[in-house]
Amino acid sequence: VYLQRVSNAINALNSNVGTKSRSGNDLVLTPRIDYQASSRDAFFLSLNFNRFDSPGGVITEPTDGNYGLQTLANAYVHTFQTSLGWTHGFSRNLLNEFHASTSQDNETATPTGLAPNSPTVILDSPAAFTLGNAPFSIGKVFERQYSLADHLDYIVGKHTLQFGFDWNRAWDSDTNDGGADPNEAIDLGSPLGLYEFPSLQAFALGQYINFSQASGNPTFSFAVPYYGFYVQDTYRVLPPLTLELGLREDFQVYPQPAENPAFPLTGQYPNQFRRLAPRFGFAWQPADKTVVRGGFGQFYTNMNGLNYRNAVVSNGLASQQASFSSQYHGGIPNQQTPTFPNILPSNSSLFQSSPDISLVSPQFRAPYIVQASLQVEREISENTTLSIGTMWNHAVHLLSGSAYDLNLNPLQGTTTYIVCPPTATTAPCSGPTYTLPSMDNGLLSEGHISSSFNEINALISPGQNHYNSFFVQLQRRMSHGLALQASYTFAKSIMLDGMDFNNQFDFSNTHAASLLDQRHRFTLAGVYQARLDRVTSSDTGRALLS
Repeated sequence: VYLQRVSNAINALNSNVGTKSRSGNDLVLTPRIDYQASSRDAFFLSLNFNRFDSPGGVITEPTDGNYGLQTLANAYVHTFQTSLGWTHGFSRNLLNEFHASTSQDNETATPTGLAPNSPTVILDSPAAFTLGNAPFSIGKVFERQYSLADHLDYIVGKHTLQFGFDWNRAWDSDTNDGGADPNEAIDLGSPLGLYEFPSLQAFALGQYINFSQASGNPTFSFAVPYYGFYVQDTYRVLPPLTLELGLREDFQVYPQPAENPAFPLTGQYPNQFRRLAPRFGFAWQPADKTVVRGGFGQFYTNMNGLNYRNAVVSNGLASQQASFSSQYHGGIPNQQTPTFPNILPSNSSLFQSSPDISLVSPQFRAPYIVQASLQVEREISENTTLSIGTMWNHAVHLLSGSAYDLNLNPLQGTTTYIVCPPTATTAPCSGPTYTLPSMDNGLLSEGHISSSFNEINALISPGQNHYNSFFVQLQRRMSHGLALQASYTFAKSIMLDGMDFNNQFDFSNTHAASLLDQRHRFTLAGVYQARLDRVTSSDTGRALLS
């Protein structure tokens, strides 16, 4: 029996090692029709269609060598978007623009078929290697979206008034119950079942060290309506002075997630309906060849649907998410539960609800940005313009990049650290000392809110960002269609208040330069307009060369 198992193991490895030809067949269609029905009416209709089929193409990295041929799942993507627009001029002073669109995104992953009904097998030694059907080989993501928008321009006296609304409804359905990204760490919570072996010999004997399997309803679907309304007045107070005043209100309506009666916070999402965003701007010409521009505004961002899904997918109920894990208990392989390579039936009583919960914090708020700018533009010589200005951004309620556990007990005790000088080779040494809370793994414990659960991970939005910049820009319009531009920007971007933290009880050490911080930036650009249409007097030739 042992020799037969060795033979089976060697065959499984040999049949998975090697290269596999993969292809990507991508069909793209992008037709568009523009029609001028009358002097007052214009229509357009556009279609974007994309069909992508790639056998074995779920894994896109060509250098990934830790997946066997069985795991190279097939990828299929089918998307389309249709847009319709109508512009109508009621009069010289009144113009209306209407826009409607719909789109659909269908992404499917299917197994290769080389290992029918086979669970995932991970070999740890001599190198990480995956066999069977990986968790990401079965999944489907489907999204459908509808949108309507209308924009009205009305000129009365010195005022240009703008009114409009945006409506959007997105519906998402996610049945990808394995790892979403095969190039990242594999999700151990898979309904396919996952066995882990420490060595080739243990694999031949069927002596696994870990087994895990997920159960429950793998489909997670929700619809998100979005509404936006705005009004703006462009008021030319004086010939050299123009003011802009605007106000926008927009909000999303996320559904309330399924509630776990044992922890009611799992059944709430704090929709934020009042998100008034004012804005102000001006353009002033105090002297000939000099223009001063400035503005101030508040701008809200929308909650990403993926963040919502990840924050409410685990509510502690077995009907939504359950799992089972076990280890090899000694003895012969066929006396284990389960016996390799079998998995548990989906209705097995061994499945238990997840002890960890994820939810959206009741204090969660939609991120927004407050922005201000000021710029002076001066024509210093003929065809040469110099601009000097500044921009200031302040972002509030940014989503945290770290997990915040509501059930984590406060830290107990402190640890004192001594920072040795670079010349020190032995301990003890002398140097600056720092006393910090003790965060060793064995000292962190759950149960602050409830002893019935382990982690209660909440999506929070405490982060802030400060961006300040000063810039100088020089533009030179040359002869024969050539223009040059040079600019220099000095800027500083700071993240703070828990954007990424290692101690959820203290965000004071999260004040640091942003990863996007770019202190100095110099840009030199050139634009050349050839105007080839001038070389011919033929109307057809001019149209083609323009």
